Amino acid sequence: MDTHANFSVLFVGKDSLPPEVSPQSLPGVSEGWQTKFASNAVEGFELLARTRFDVVVSDLHLPGIDGVEFLKALRERFPLAGRIVFSREPPDRVLEKASEIADRCLPCPCSEETLKATIEGVAAGRSRLAGADIRQKISRLERIPSLPKLYERLVGQLQSRETDLGEIADTISEDIGMTAQILKLVNSAYFGLPRPTSNVREVIGFLGTNTIQYLVLAIGIFRQTDRAELGGFPLDALWNHCARTATFAKLIAKCERVDRDSVENSTTAGLLHDVGQLVLASNYPEQYREVRRNAAARRVEWIVGEREAFGFDHAEVGGMVLGLWGLPAALVEAVTYHHAPVNSPGDGVTVVTAVHVANVLAQRKGPSYTGTILPRVDQPYLERIGRGNDFERWRGEIEETTV
Repeated sequence: MDTHANFSVLFVGKDSLPPEVSPQSLPGVSEGWQTKFASNAVEGFELLARTRFDVVVSDLHLPGIDGVEFLKALRERFPLAGRIVFSREPPDRVLEKASEIADRCLPCPCSEETLKATIEGVAAGRSRLAGADIRQKISRLERIPSLPKLYERLVGQLQSRETDLGEIADTISEDIGMTAQILKLVNSAYFGLPRPTSNVREVIGFLGTNTIQYLVLAIGIFRQTDRAELGGFPLDALWNHCARTATFAKLIAKCERVDRDSVENSTTAGLLHDVGQLVLASNYPEQYREVRRNAAARRVEWIVGEREAFGFDHAEVGGMVLGLWGLPAALVEAVTYHHAPVNSPGDGVTVVTAVHVANVLAQRKGPSYTGTILPRVDQPYLERIGRGNDFERWRGEIEETTV
């Protein structure tokens, strides 16, 4: 999304702006923003009925209506509008319920820079899917994972120039369960540490701060998923597949001698590429179980059954969720197009390439957790980027490195 073209945001409630930010300081029309303010929900819905807004920022406590009920009505009546909620109070049950409906929840105090970045990220995330009908359907999903608190703390620390690796390691180490899972993953045969370690700081030095924060994000998403509500979805098998895909994507990116950011983005996108499956399993546990059964019986990929059942697939859902969280465009595109890279806008070997090929090879190296036919490499895409003969070379590099 071009945030400098027809970008509009509606603020609802007297506390929809943090005290640190004034209406006059927000970007004006000259910078592509159009802002409107409504004092209550009634005025907000009246404005929404007349004008298309990319994002609605709401106070958690509105006069005459509970903030959660306002968000539910907003999701139902105007699903294409992004939803951000503010709260000046410590987390409570109301805010927890709101976080299940809002795209982002922001606490006060909140800097102007954070507010702007969040609004732009939510708007961009909702715009990445080409069809409004798909965006509308996905926007009505009731259960979208929230950003793990530990991840948000790390983002804040990494934005501070005074934070060193020791402080980041200390923050992660406070969560014993998270630390154990990180060490288990990075010490596995697939992840490729030069030697086993139990030192979180050493892990950060090897992987890089970007990869470690997104590793925390990925683990946090899987941890917050309630197994009992997934309809028998193979959560552990999915995690193992994502970890394997991340490793393979990293190897492919390194093989192509791309820059460090691209290597880190490939690793991260590999970890997160199937997050949309968690969203679908959480929202439609029984229906998604049937999708899996039917796909296995017909010997087709899950993604085919997803499109038939829901009108969209897990790759599109995952890309939209990552966009709503404000993750980099390279990650959003890799997740969105990991099954159909031919539809991606880029040329040459990109993060999309690494994740697509890694996903195919990870499923082949298996065992497959889908129980259906394995995904095929998008040969027309490889031909388009001038790499039509490179799939077997990448496969050989991975076989040689991971045996």
